[in-house]
Amino acid sequence: MDRSSPTARDGRTERRFAPRTLPDQVAEELGAEIVSGRRKAGARLVEIDLAQEFGVSRGPIREAIRILERRRLVELLPRRGAYIKPVSLKSVADLFNVRTALSTLAVRTMATAPVESYIDTLARRCDELKAQVDVDDPIAFARTTTRAVKTIARGSGNELLVELLTDLANQTVWTMIWKSPLDYQTRDIRLASADLMAATLKAIRQRKPNAAVTHFGQLLEGDRDRALATLSQIRGEAFDLSALIHADESGVALQALAARPA
Repeated sequence: MDRSSPTARDGRTERRFAPRTLPDQVAEELGAEIVSGRRKAGARLVEIDLAQEFGVSRGPIREAIRILERRRLVELLPRRGAYIKPVSLKSVADLFNVRTALSTLAVRTMATAPVESYIDTLARRCDELKAQVDVDDPIAFARTTTRAVKTIARGSGNELLVELLTDLANQTVWTMIWKSPLDYQTRDIRLASADLMAATLKAIRQRKPNAAVTHFGQLLEGDRDRALATLSQIRGEAFDLSALIHADESGVALQALAARPA
């Protein structure tokens, strides 16, 4: 399946898929269009139409729809078919806030009692981010940032926390968020983000958990605010950041959950 050529549907230029399974590729493309608002809530996903659109058989389409159901983007109704679920900017903000709450717990734990081998891994991620500052590839920068966040989670030594973050990525719209460049679109933003990650690493090395949380929290909240602002423009929807639920308001319950013994 080649979706890399310009499409007549909306005039945008498609990127080639990474080497993943066909259903995953279809699910990522459809999911990105649902999150961006190009496919509207309530619309029915018709297998035969999608098969023709993507140039594949109905089998991969059927499995892609199941993937989207697990990610809470599609609802399967008995004898009626698959329908797109509403994805509000508020729900996307909630996703970022939950990720921030779990991730700041991870960085606090790592800065207090780290798994030492992951400090070296995080240092490599910081070097990669620094090297990508001058490269105009927001999606690549976002992926490296995501890998750094995962490194911090693993470096905390809290296996349940790692599982929760992994489940968050696999079961929600998270894997769709960076399909289109929602953040890191300028050198200044990439530089500021790389500096915050480097400051987080320094605080971890110095065993300063409060400083690590401050720097890492600023990085993640900046990610959230810029991604939501860009997404609101793409979707043509009003966006009021002050009305969102902040991570610190839900952090106590989330930290208690993540700190439970496995």
